[in-house]
Amino acid sequence: MLIPMNVSQGLLVVVAAAGHLMVGAMPSFQANKELPNLGLRVRILGNSTPEPLPQPQVHTYTITRGEEKSQQDRLSVYEMWYASQHAGQWRDAAGNVMIIAQPTVLLPEVRDAIVRSAENHVTREAYKQAAEAPELALGETAGEAALSAWLEAFTGVKPTGVEKLKVSQNLSNALFFAAGDTKTLMWMFRMKGRTSGGKVKPSAWYAVVIRVNDATPVQKVRQDFERLALANAATIAPAGGGSGPKDPGKGNGAASDSRDEIIRTIKNMDGWWYAEAADYIFISNIRGAAGKSLVRELQNTLPTLREAFAKVVEPFSDKREVNVVRIVDSKEAYATYVGEQLEWSVGCWMPSRRELCILSQGEDSRDDKEKTVMIIRHEAFHQYLFYASDGRIDATWYNEGHAGFFEAAELKAQKRVEVKESNKKRTLMENLDAAAQNIPLILDMDHTQFYAGGDQKRSLNYATAWGLVCFLHCGTSTGKAAAYAKVLGNYRQALKTSRDAKAATQEAFEDVDMKALQNAFLDFWRKGGMSKRFWIE
Repeated sequence: MLIPMNVSQGLLVVVAAAGHLMVGAMPSFQANKELPNLGLRVRILGNSTPEPLPQPQVHTYTITRGEEKSQQDRLSVYEMWYASQHAGQWRDAAGNVMIIAQPTVLLPEVRDAIVRSAENHVTREAYKQAAEAPELALGETAGEAALSAWLEAFTGVKPTGVEKLKVSQNLSNALFFAAGDTKTLMWMFRMKGRTSGGKVKPSAWYAVVIRVNDATPVQKVRQDFERLALANAATIAPAGGGSGPKDPGKGNGAASDSRDEIIRTIKNMDGWWYAEAADYIFISNIRGAAGKSLVRELQNTLPTLREAFAKVVEPFSDKREVNVVRIVDSKEAYATYVGEQLEWSVGCWMPSRRELCILSQGEDSRDDKEKTVMIIRHEAFHQYLFYASDGRIDATWYNEGHAGFFEAAELKAQKRVEVKESNKKRTLMENLDAAAQNIPLILDMDHTQFYAGGDQKRSLNYATAWGLVCFLHCGTSTGKAAAYAKVLGNYRQALKTSRDAKAATQEAFEDVDMKALQNAFLDFWRKGGMSKRFWIE
C-alpha cells in the first residue's frame, strides 16, 4: 500500500521516450516540482503533462464448487504491485515519460490453489497478505542486490554493474546502475534526512530510471539529469493527507480501500483533483471554474439518479460499490487513456478498470456542459448496471437501450426524476421502418456486433435499442401492447437465474410474436411515442 513519503522511504523516477525519434527534442529537467505526498522536491520532465496511471484490470472468474457457482474478482499480481509502487507520471510532446514511484516492497510471489491463470490473477486479499511478508520490505538498509531486483521487476531491465557517484549537500550517497539495454540509465540515491531529535539520518533508497528512445546522446541525458535534477533534489515536509486545495468538496461517501487507491494515482499530479459523493468519486483535470461547477452538479445529482436506476432496474443484491468517474479535458488524453478500440467514443464504462471515463465537451457554454452531463448520465447507467447485475454481462440491447433512456433524465424537486425523450428520437423517426426491422437483429447482437458497421449502422442500433426500451416501459400499459408489459422483468429474472444474457433475451421474448411487436412498436412511435412524462419517485 503506498503511503505518504517521509525521509526513510524510497523513490523511483522513470523517464522514457516512447518511440519518437525527434532531433533536438531531448528530455529536459528544468522545473522543480514539490511532491508533498512523497516528501520530496525534484525536477520533473520539462514541458510535460501529468498522466495518471490506470487502475489494474479486474478479471472476473466463476468459481464452481459442486453445483454451487460464484463469481470472484481477481487481478494481476504484477499490476497490483506496480500500482502500489507507482506515484506519478508525466509525458512531454515528444513522448518522453517520467514516472515517480516509491519502492517499498519487492515483487511478491502469490499463487492460488483455486485459479491457476497464466497471468497469475489472485484476489486483492491474497496479494495484500503476500506483500506484507517482512522479507519483502525495502528498508533503509536494503542492499544492492535487493535494489537491483526491484529495478529489474519495475522496469524490465536487468542492472549489470554499479558505480558510486559524488554527492551534493542534500544527498547521503548515490549510485549509477549500468544496464544491458544501452538506452536505459538507472540511479539509486539516499537523501540526508533528519530524525525527530534533529540528527542527520540517511533516508531509504530513491531510484531514477531514464530510457532514451530519441536522438539525444545517452551520455548527455545522464549528465543533464545528474547535474540538474539529482544534484538539486531535496526533502520537504510530508503532506498531512487529503487531495489539497483543488478538491471542490466532498459528499457523504465513506472512505474505503477503493477510494484510497484511486486518490493515490493523482496525489502528485499537478492539475488533477478529486471530489466525492455518496457511492461516487470524481477525478478530473478540468482546470476552469465551469469544470468545478460541473462536478459539483454531478455530486448533487448522480446519487439521486442512481436511486432512480435502482427503482427501474432492481439490483440483484444490496451490495454497493464505489463508482469512479474520470472526466478528461482533451481528446488526446482521452484517446491515450481508453485505447484505440474506444478512441472514437466520447465516453465509456470500462468494466475491466471499474471506471467510467468521459471526454469533456468543453466549458464555453451551457450547451457544452449539458452535452457532457448527458454523456455521463448515459455511461453512469452502464456503470450502475454492471454492479446491479453482480458483474454479469447484460444483453447489449438492454444495456444500451436503458442508458439512452436515462441520458435525458432530469432531477426535479424533492428528488423526483423525469425521464424525457432523448435526442435519439430524431434518428429513430427518420429511420422508423428500418428500426422496426432492426429489432430482432439487435436482440441477437453481442457487444462487438452492436458497435460494428460504421457510424450510420451504429447510430441506428442505438436508436432502435432506445426506442424499444422506451416502448416497453411507456407503451405497454393498455390494449394489445399490454402483452409485452412483462418482457423487461422477465429478461431481468432470467439473467439472474441463468447468468447468460443471450439465453435471458430468448426466454424474455420466447412467447412474443415478433411481427406483432414490431407493429405495436411502430404504432407507439407514430402516435407520439413518449408524449406522456415518465416520472420516477
